[in-house]
Amino acid sequence: MEQKKSGVSKKTWVIIFLLFLLTVISNADKAIIGFASVPIIKELGLSPEQWGVVGSVFFLLYSLSAILGGSLADKIGAKKVIVGMVAVWSIVQFSTIFVSSFTYLLVTRIILGAGEGPSYSLAMTAASKYLPKEKLGIGLTLVSVGGPLGVAISAPILMHLIMNFGWRSAFIATGAVGFLWIVAWLFSAKEKAITQGEPAPAKGTVSSVAVQNESKFTSVLFSKNFIFVALCGFATYWSFTIGLNWLPNYLENVRHLSKETLSIVVALPWIMITLSQITFSSISDRIYHKTNSMVKGRIFVLGPVMAAGAVCYFLGTLVSSNILAITLLSLGLTFGCITLVMGPAILVDLVSPRHQGKIQGWFMALTSLGGIAGPYVTGWLIGHSANPAAGFHHAFQVCGLILLVFGGLVWLAVRPKHYENPSTLNTNPSKVV
Repeated sequence: MEQKKSGVSKKTWVIIFLLFLLTVISNADKAIIGFASVPIIKELGLSPEQWGVVGSVFFLLYSLSAILGGSLADKIGAKKVIVGMVAVWSIVQFSTIFVSSFTYLLVTRIILGAGEGPSYSLAMTAASKYLPKEKLGIGLTLVSVGGPLGVAISAPILMHLIMNFGWRSAFIATGAVGFLWIVAWLFSAKEKAITQGEPAPAKGTVSSVAVQNESKFTSVLFSKNFIFVALCGFATYWSFTIGLNWLPNYLENVRHLSKETLSIVVALPWIMITLSQITFSSISDRIYHKTNSMVKGRIFVLGPVMAAGAVCYFLGTLVSSNILAITLLSLGLTFGCITLVMGPAILVDLVSPRHQGKIQGWFMALTSLGGIAGPYVTGWLIGHSANPAAGFHHAFQVCGLILLVFGGLVWLAVRPKHYENPSTLNTNPSKVV
């Protein structure tokens, strides 16, 4: 197969592009609920706490489906699991047009969350098995930036549909795009043989190597390093889901931006996330390639960026200027999302390629718990504060504190010893989708 100068094949770039589009669609699906928050709240007569529940229930089955999806992908292949996943969430998007009550809305959000639960971890798993380790940071970023770009690209389009054709039209559009993506994926992605360098045991047998690998996986799952990285992901998703579910509402109802201005401004943090993830992952790859140290190349990038995000959230609540507030809160959201890139890159080396689906699934499962807590706590604080502005500011401060604490734990305490021995690194990852 013809190779590019980077050592990455053309086939790989096609898969990376499709996985990028997968995260674009997935996050556009998530973002609709925030863009349409004002008309939905008005039509269904919802309170701030009820809207907080709407944001949280999306992640009710998200964790479980992330674990199951990752394990299933290790057994039958990511291609099939991804197809089923996208089909489920596309159907749910179409069904949302019939929502007429709070309960019905909750049901659609729960099912949509179950369908999208494995999406990010499966995209990271598939991409990581195509990429050499020295390209993981930028390679996974190219998939990950589909998340913020999905929100940024879709924001003006979805806002236009919502303002001119009603909020249900946006759900119809994203459902249709999901089915088109399935066709492209089925045409382009091919399942490959079992993980290179790890031959499968004969049918009907259980090899001692398999048992040993499973034992190693369990020890990694309960290790300090994995738990702290997952907690950092928890903080990231707390911030991420506040940005999706509450930031447009804050800008419209507290900062009083016009709908025309809002349709532009809501895309700002997601563009910034894209640029920051590309920048920091490139820096991370450069350091990793130069030092062969995960601690220097990954951890010492992740920790400081999370701390910077926390500072920006705190400062964003103290300024009166709309421009400064939007800039600082956007930076808080931007820096807080770095774990979505650095986390999966760190996890690639923690277990064998055979267990990548499971470890990424568990990471996303624990990470997504922040998506359950963040929107609800924000709604509770808004509903129980003297006024909405005070409630929002308290919520942003809590988010900043969580980023600071869990980002600090990773920065100070995550130290996998085997990373200091470059000879143990596997530089020939399997090419399996």
